[in-house]
Amino acid sequence: MARDNAMLEERGRLLETLGTLLDAVNHASTEQRVAVDSLVATTADLLDRVGSRFHEQVESETGKLATVAAQVTGSAVEVASLGEALGVAVQMFSESNDKLMAHLERIETALDKSMVRSDEQLAYYVAQAREVVDLSMRSQKQVLEDLQQFAGQQAPNAEAA
Repeated sequence: MARDNAMLEERGRLLETLGTLLDAVNHASTEQRVAVDSLVATTADLLDRVGSRFHEQVESETGKLATVAAQVTGSAVEVASLGEALGVAVQMFSESNDKLMAHLERIETALDKSMVRSDEQLAYYVAQAREVVDLSMRSQKQVLEDLQQFAGQQAPNAEAA
């Protein structure tokens, strides 16, 4: 009985440890979710700022183009150079947008890997918990069977006495 009680206490400690581990995994998953949400919000804000900046730059360049066109109506060379400047600005925006998209894809890949690893860890902890519970159930069943067998042996001895 003392050995069985000690085993039950040990299993209880194991279950508490497993509960602590599951809480830690849940906490880590929550923190990862918060980090992902924060990253998405930051990325959306960055895209908005880049879009606004591009829009402002386009408006600024358009304003410059209009001013120059009004001052120098006959200068096709200057108008062409301003068009090229606008084209360069669009190209720069396109390149920065491509870089941003590549960076976001790397972040997404890293987050996917992190979530897969977290899911694998959670599955591993659940499997361990099941194994501990199964072992505990088998042990308790064996203890009950031993107690029943002992009680069955004690009854004939009590009648004989």
